[in-house]
Amino acid sequence: MRGISRNVLSRDAAWTLADGACKDLTSQWTAWENTYAAAPTTAARAAALTDAATLCDGCPVQAECADLADLSGYTGIAAGRGYRNGRPERDRHPTQRRTA
Repeated sequence: MRGISRNVLSRDAAWTLADGACKDLTSQWTAWENTYAAAPTTAARAAALTDAATLCDGCPVQAECADLADLSGYTGIAAGRGYRNGRPERDRHPTQRRTA
């Protein structure tokens, strides 16, 4: 990947999103993301992802969507998963803490 900028990779990934299964679902996608962002628990976040994940499972550009989320530092739902700052969110128990 040396010599190719993140901007070029992002642009290439974004170009393919017009073929995504969600292309005509802007309002619905926004509602899913708002529900996901407001979910107070891990179980509620998982439930909020259900419809989006089902749509994304058969999407022909799912990999490109995940790549774009990673490259752009996206926070929200992409490729049927929750992302924070370009990384898939992990389901941790609320009392778990990261260790070095």
